[in-house]
Amino acid sequence: MASFDRLIESRWAYAVLAGLVFLLALPGLFALPTLDRDEGRFAEASSEMMESGDYVVIRYHDELRNKKPVAIHWFQSALVSITSGAAERNIADYRLASMLGAMLAAVGTLWAGGALFNRRTAFLGALLLGTTLLLTTEANIAKTDAAQCGILVLGMGALAHMRSGTGGKWHGVLFWVCLSLGVLLKGPIAPLVCFSTIAALFLWERKFEWARPLLYWVGLSLFCIMTIPWYIAVQIATQGDFLEEAVRVDLGQKLVDAAEGHAGPIGMHTAALPLLFWPGTLLLIPGIWLAVTKLMPARGPGAPANARTAAAAAWEEREASAWRFLACWIVPSWIVFELAPTKLVHYTLPMYPAFALMAGAAADHWFSTNDWKLGRWFSVALFGLVTLVLAIAPTPWALEAIRADAASDFGELADRVAGTWQQAWTSTGLWLWPTILILLAAGGAIYALVKKNPLGLIAGLVACSVVGGIGYRAVILPNQSWMLATNASLSALKEICALPEGSQQWRASGCEGRAPKIIRAISFAEPSLVFELGNKITLPPDTTTEIPSFAADNRPAWLINVGDKTGAKALDKLVEAAAAADRCIRLARRYAFNYSNGDPSVLVAAVIEPGGCPSGETPPDLRPASEEEDAPELDR
Repeated sequence: MASFDRLIESRWAYAVLAGLVFLLALPGLFALPTLDRDEGRFAEASSEMMESGDYVVIRYHDELRNKKPVAIHWFQSALVSITSGAAERNIADYRLASMLGAMLAAVGTLWAGGALFNRRTAFLGALLLGTTLLLTTEANIAKTDAAQCGILVLGMGALAHMRSGTGGKWHGVLFWVCLSLGVLLKGPIAPLVCFSTIAALFLWERKFEWARPLLYWVGLSLFCIMTIPWYIAVQIATQGDFLEEAVRVDLGQKLVDAAEGHAGPIGMHTAALPLLFWPGTLLLIPGIWLAVTKLMPARGPGAPANARTAAAAAWEEREASAWRFLACWIVPSWIVFELAPTKLVHYTLPMYPAFALMAGAAADHWFSTNDWKLGRWFSVALFGLVTLVLAIAPTPWALEAIRADAASDFGELADRVAGTWQQAWTSTGLWLWPTILILLAAGGAIYALVKKNPLGLIAGLVACSVVGGIGYRAVILPNQSWMLATNASLSALKEICALPEGSQQWRASGCEGRAPKIIRAISFAEPSLVFELGNKITLPPDTTTEIPSFAADNRPAWLINVGDKTGAKALDKLVEAAAAADRCIRLARRYAFNYSNGDPSVLVAAVIEPGGCPSGETPPDLRPASEEEDAPELDR
């Protein structure tokens, strides 16, 4: 442990943590397709911001998007401008802001923990946070949560340093700067977490002097200068609609009802914690247990208070103060999120650094004293249970059952669709390797714990994060083609060379000759497809099947979900219109389960050629019907 302690005492500890999160996030950054629906919307809005040059108003497909503030779009735009550009539509570049936010969260936890505990506790807590399933996953999604977590941890670290007496007025300035960025990232979440922590500490301790640096005029001025101008500008630009929609429609709906179907019972976040904190779950229960014992110390009867030395009493008070800080960081905000009707698992991410520091303190206590009696085997059992869930989910049998259930929604075509999906998965050749690697890594961590090998335990937990997190994000999920409706749509369009002119998808397709000017989507409007095609797509409720003039588009194309009644009727009309105009219509079909809305999708790409079909034959009907078996060449 001596060499380990020398490393974490040096400045290299920050580089190690940042590098670890970078390596854990990197494969998923490139492997995951654009996700629906939030990621697609955020990335497309940032892209349109760069294309228009308007960095005040947020738009999605040329419509106002008055839901979230602007900072994430600024961050994404700056990074994409440096790396590639809006025209490239490279989703990995839009995710860089989230990855940097996750890296900042880890190093910020080390900095904050150093003001509360010793260096080893702080480093172990930061390490555990950096390997959690939730943070490393959010690092791969181009939206606000990972960036907000990083900024918020830095602000909470400033508060921790002020409370410990090592901070001054410039820590107050840092707090207000971080709070301003938090407000510009996700509105009220940062103030909720920060001010509920401060208020809880005031009520608990009745001490206020430590917070005096927050009143320093420079910090308050910077907060106003950084925050207020954009809100005024966007209110003027949207004629007052932004705050009306963001507060009343978006935030207000989440507080009174389950917005967009994201309902959940009270206790959902607590139940999800062991899974989302994995692999740190192995130390989570000891951390919480230690926090409870430190916050409610038991003194033996008749033990005189003066039996302790003044130094020991001061140290105990400092330690108790640190545990109170973590408790106030977690409990008030956690209660709010548990009571709110709208629930998404990432809402509680801002409190995960506090849980990580608790777990880090429990690990340090075990490393230092070799004493871990309370909750040890319960922790192993909980860790093992979560590991089994993560290991069983990607097995061929579990995936086959999931695919079969999704395919059943296609009615009489269920067996055929399931067989097509099964063939696509089998061709990857992954078999049981993800499951085997997850079990081996978890087994190594448990073995190190039983053998009381601290460094082995750390290595085992990191290995769990590597093989589990990267396995899911870089191997398992990207190969679930059956549930990637946008990928299926692009594949169908590519088959008939109907990707829109000038798009990155067209340039990469290898198709030559005339390309459609725009894709007309009917009964399908996932944001991931909008991001991939940009302004080269029209969206529902536009259901027109009128063939444009040659001057407007001499090779028009459609993408139609014929699994929907509106889409099926639209395809019939389109085929009739092509026949009436004596023009050839080419078609390609894909089956996909749309995970965004839980609906089966039969996606048909259609392009109308300038002239008639060489054979003069009527194009096949691609709607699900009993005669589907006569046209197997159309299946992909």
